Amino acid sequence: MPHREQIKYIDLFCGIGSFHYSFQKLGFKCIMASDIYPPAKETYNLNYSKTDKEKEFELLDDICKIDPTKLGKYDILCAGFPCQPFSQAGHHLGFADTRGTMFAEIMRFVKINAPRIVILENVKALINHDNGRTITVIKQNLEAEGYTIIFKVLTCSDYGIPQMRKRVFIVCFKNITVNNIDKFFDLGEYEHKVTLSTFFNKNFAKETAYTIRCGGRASAITNRHNWDGYLVDGEEYRLTIEDGLKLQGFENFELCGSVTKQWKMLGNTIPTNFTDIIGKQLIKHFDFS
Repeated sequence: MPHREQIKYIDLFCGIGSFHYSFQKLGFKCIMASDIYPPAKETYNLNYSKTDKEKEFELLDDICKIDPTKLGKYDILCAGFPCQPFSQAGHHLGFADTRGTMFAEIMRFVKINAPRIVILENVKALINHDNGRTITVIKQNLEAEGYTIIFKVLTCSDYGIPQMRKRVFIVCFKNITVNNIDKFFDLGEYEHKVTLSTFFNKNFAKETAYTIRCGGRASAITNRHNWDGYLVDGEEYRLTIEDGLKLQGFENFELCGSVTKQWKMLGNTIPTNFTDIIGKQLIKHFDFS
């Protein structure tokens, strides 16, 4: 296996950069990131320009306007592509929603750049969306390009962060030596349960946090849309931005924009315990030499 800084990746639909946050700690090098939301790009640049010593990555805008032929060689394509078309909170339109067509944009990069590994992240509902036809379309497209696909739904609260967030991770690979791939999603070594009270050192009545979402903030604590209101020592407590960062696994991290925009970015990001685990499993199961 080469030095890890030789393992290069691109970060599509990067948001505030959960993949970058975890992968840089493992020594991987980002060569390009893209997102269309200006506050997310500003946040990404602010935080990772400080930690990437040589800032080798380009930070681009609309994925539809990026020419994959202009990119250098890279090993891994990461994409937490838009989840709203498949989300329980959305209208379940899937590929009928224009955001659903962003998978086609991912496939442009796959077909032209042929990365050895593709990592896709989305909501749990993707698996059963349209009676399973959506995941079948995704698999068929990737298999047509020679990829082998494995996937699993992960629950955030199983891995040290007490949040009820569930996300599916789809790992695709070709032209790379693989060790014990059937064990890739055997994640028992990472399992760790912790309560909200322990996590925040406050007496929460609830053991696990609701999923952080973009909408519904400040709803009545008894309302079904509530996710940021909790009882602590019998009193109503509302999550702060700092709490949200911690519940998504970000430490020593600064968000840009208004409070509303900051919550939107937090609601859209991937908890970093997920991306940390995926990165460590890549090192364990794939030979990048």
